[in-house]
Amino acid sequence: MKTYMVNQGQLQEINKSVFSTGDVYLVDDDKTIYVWIGAKCSVDEKTVGAAQARTLDQQRGGAAKIVTVDQNHESNDFMAAINSMGAMKIVEKNVAKTMLKDVVTGDYAQFAEHINVLYRVSSEEFEGINSMKMVQVPYKKESLDTEDSFVLDLGNKVYIWQGNACNVKEKVKAGQWARQIDAERAGSQNETIFEEGDDAEFLAALEKGENYKESDAYQLRAESELEPDTAADKIADAIEPEFKSEVNDVTAEELKAEIKATSASSASPGIPGAKDDSLLTIEKADGRRVCPKCG
Repeated sequence: MKTYMVNQGQLQEINKSVFSTGDVYLVDDDKTIYVWIGAKCSVDEKTVGAAQARTLDQQRGGAAKIVTVDQNHESNDFMAAINSMGAMKIVEKNVAKTMLKDVVTGDYAQFAEHINVLYRVSSEEFEGINSMKMVQVPYKKESLDTEDSFVLDLGNKVYIWQGNACNVKEKVKAGQWARQIDAERAGSQNETIFEEGDDAEFLAALEKGENYKESDAYQLRAESELEPDTAADKIADAIEPEFKSEVNDVTAEELKAEIKATSASSASPGIPGAKDDSLLTIEKADGRRVCPKCG
């Protein structure tokens, strides 16, 4: 099976079941070509999607069946085909671009470009657990419903919120999809479950907004870049670096010469070559020696 997004009149193959409300998608499983139409897509996009589906059908001799699927009216057959690619996610167009970037580059959309997303997991509109899907809802605490479960994708963390009245199917699917988000990305993501009433950290993440980066390392780096220099920092920058004189190796011959010179300069009186002006010198004379001072 192959899935395509209609992009500027052309088919762009994607490898994730991420559907934007503003686009048209083709899901081709050989026998059936599904044309999924987002609730916010234009008339032109609908027309192009239908034309591309007919082109695919003609390439195989008109043997395929073309089925149009409107957002929020997905059939069981359509959901069964989509589930082979993982949980179906319906998101706003700006979010879909970051999630599908790896189709072109082969890399996961970088964390710096990530947009936080809140998904609702509800079984009310679906007949069975396998027909359920994740639907993006406004990123605010007012979107939470005590009868549903929610998945909060923060890029490197995944939070699960369980309403007090949600059922087992919603809890199970929320957990499965959260782990799938984790598995799709390189690096370490963490899944944390919050129950309604014991959810202060979950609500705090919502209040920070969809562009907040939930990462300790990212926050520390941002604070380091923004923090102004203190007075102590400026004083430290003004201190000149201390330069040490270079110490060279001394040979044995040089060491002996140094010792000899030092010994000669500090020689005691009477040693040849030494002179001490503090001593009184008496010249030797014939006969009795007389002190030159006292006579």
